Amino acid sequence: MEDNNAPDIVKWLFKEDTTVDLSDDLSMHYQGEYVACQARLKGNLLALKAVEAAVEPILIVCEGLRVEKDEDIAEVFVVKYGDSHQLRLMAADEATRDKWMLKVAVASYQIVRGELDEISQLYLNNSSKPDSTSPRSNTSLYFLTSPFIKDVEFHIKSTASAPMRKITCSEEMYESKLTMIAPLEYTKLAKKWSVELCDLLKSKSWRSNNAIVLEAATNAVRHLNSHIEIYAQAIEFLEKYDGPSFRPSKEKYSLALGPVPTNLHVQFFKIVDKDVTTTCHFVTIGATSAIPLRFPNGGLHRQKLALYSSMDATRLDHSNGVRFATRRRTLLESKKTIGSLTRKIDVDWQVGKFGHVDKIGLEILAEVRQLHGTIVDMISSFPNINNLFNTVYTHEGSDDHQYSLSSQLDALEMSMISLNSKMAVIDTIEDNKEGREHFHQSARVALNSTLDILLQLVEGLLHSQVLGFATSLRIANDCQTYFQIQLREDLILSQTLTVVATGLLATLDQLPPKEIAKWDVLSPLVTYFSFLSCHANEKGMMEDIFDVWSSFPTQVRFKFIPASSTVSQVCIPTIAGVRGDIIVSLPLLPALLEKLGPRLAAGEPFRVRTIFWNLGINHEATLAQSMGSIALEEEINVTAYNETKKYVDELKEKLADVSPIHEIEDQLEELRVAVDENPSRKNVAIFTRVMTLMATLRATCTLGCKSGKDRTSMAVTLEEARFVKEHCGVCSDQLVQVTESLRKNGVRLENCRKNIGKSLYSFSPFQTHFIPKEFRPPAGTYGHNVKS
Repeated sequence: MEDNNAPDIVKWLFKEDTTVDLSDDLSMHYQGEYVACQARLKGNLLALKAVEAAVEPILIVCEGLRVEKDEDIAEVFVVKYGDSHQLRLMAADEATRDKWMLKVAVASYQIVRGELDEISQLYLNNSSKPDSTSPRSNTSLYFLTSPFIKDVEFHIKSTASAPMRKITCSEEMYESKLTMIAPLEYTKLAKKWSVELCDLLKSKSWRSNNAIVLEAATNAVRHLNSHIEIYAQAIEFLEKYDGPSFRPSKEKYSLALGPVPTNLHVQFFKIVDKDVTTTCHFVTIGATSAIPLRFPNGGLHRQKLALYSSMDATRLDHSNGVRFATRRRTLLESKKTIGSLTRKIDVDWQVGKFGHVDKIGLEILAEVRQLHGTIVDMISSFPNINNLFNTVYTHEGSDDHQYSLSSQLDALEMSMISLNSKMAVIDTIEDNKEGREHFHQSARVALNSTLDILLQLVEGLLHSQVLGFATSLRIANDCQTYFQIQLREDLILSQTLTVVATGLLATLDQLPPKEIAKWDVLSPLVTYFSFLSCHANEKGMMEDIFDVWSSFPTQVRFKFIPASSTVSQVCIPTIAGVRGDIIVSLPLLPALLEKLGPRLAAGEPFRVRTIFWNLGINHEATLAQSMGSIALEEEINVTAYNETKKYVDELKEKLADVSPIHEIEDQLEELRVAVDENPSRKNVAIFTRVMTLMATLRATCTLGCKSGKDRTSMAVTLEEARFVKEHCGVCSDQLVQVTESLRKNGVRLENCRKNIGKSLYSFSPFQTHFIPKEFRPPAGTYGHNVKS
């Protein structure tokens, strides 16, 4: 046995779902006293783990040892091994002692060899296999399609004297039905936003006499018209599209497919051990990046930094798309509220009886006060609003003093004071119908007057907002950069939204209800681990992904709703909202809805925590390390660790009683050590420890590279092999055999064929020299000059 394999075997033996031959609570003699411990025996492996004492776990291979009774204490037996080693163990009673002595004595592999040889052939020939032709359940096929399933057999040689061990696994690869549907819905929404903004900029209500501002508005309209045309072409293409539900990597430069994620697949990996089935799943993708727009000025992250450095705080505030949409929505809702209040005052509000609470009047007054507070807060948060507001009304030919913002705010405050006084007086008037009606009418006039002032303020703020937006983009280069960023972000957000929605549905389908119920308390976690390099275009892709995956939790909310029909065949999401506050509604079949906790089952929106990691592993990563800069990758991974730690801290606070906290803390500490040691430079330990921690957290794992087929295939097969090691207890040498078998005989070569027409990974002998050994393809599975 390898020394570095012993801790993994101990962990495996003490996992709850590991079936063992014998398990008991014993006491182990240590430093002159007996300490409580857990004992587990499986095959010829005996593992001991102290319950409370600070003692390292012990793993004994039961070969060449002797088991004897203790002469002094009836419940104690002694395990002797090697030349002078012995271990004294105490059972609860003599019967338990005898049971353990017998089991340990016959646990030797040599003793059971005859029995194993007798049944091995029968077992290997008749062991159950996953059905390679039958698809998954109806719930999976509701959002997945085009299954490709392969059974993979591993013949593992343990020792020269033991027969070969056979492990049968199943790999299943599916396309996502959301691949074309979700981008179509999002692109329609993005086009709507662009049309609305274009119409606002064309409107004459806000227009300034300043030639520079008018030219800025004209430039903005020109860029928006270009965006609208791009969206319209994408919508037309996607509406007519009738091909497979994935975008092949050779189409990654297609602008019509720009909103669609490249090579999106969901992959399931299943191990069948007699009657026990263990499953894991992954989402695999190409880079969620605006590749069709290329990278002459870098990716989204770099372009935003360049724009921010060239604009002052006021211009940044006025041009901020999220803030613009949020403010406009608030103002339009206020305008709508004013209309409904006016109707309620004229129709529903009547003079009440003396001594009775005027509920409608109090409701109206409360809403007016709330509306007043909203408008005042809006004005205070709006930079340079005085000048913008006054410019709008000066342009309209109004008296500058009478319609200035300060004058209207003074009038509003006076009107609010008058209104509060008159509403208070009504309830003090004695039971005199004529007198009460007079004051009621006076209060009605005050209410209408206040609402008129509020309406005029709202209209002025709406026009001022558009003027501020146009003014902020008065420099042509900034205007061009701004709209390039907006188009790029729309394409990336469409892809990311589709990937996250697919991952959520796959995880919802796979996890048990008790795990899904945690989503009511703690946001689900989706991790994206990429293998791009900090060189040339791939650096731009990293910048695209880093920016959107970092801001995604604040921009997008999801909610689950019942499917329109219990026999629905396709999950068709609906996407609504404004920039910065998008809501994606995912319809679910009853079987999936039943898994949800009460909060999510009621349709309450929730956010998804997204974390992005990256590790360059190819020759271009080596080039970036030696001749370029890897600061971006280091920033990405340090940020990812900090976000992961925040998530774990939140989990400890909210779900400590139902989560394996100690195991999570240990794995997080191991990850911290790896990141601190080196957050870049092909530190493969980061990938291994991230994936181990994500599996424990029951997170959705997404793996990707530029095209999602070569480096991604190496990563997903490496992770599947780790899954086999964890659940079947294979050693490191055997792990290499498992990994190579999956890369040669699994579904990933089919993924290559679907993308480029050849069942080959796109690597050259030169490239493989620079790739870490864990990520190298087996001989005969890769080729040079294979277009990817």
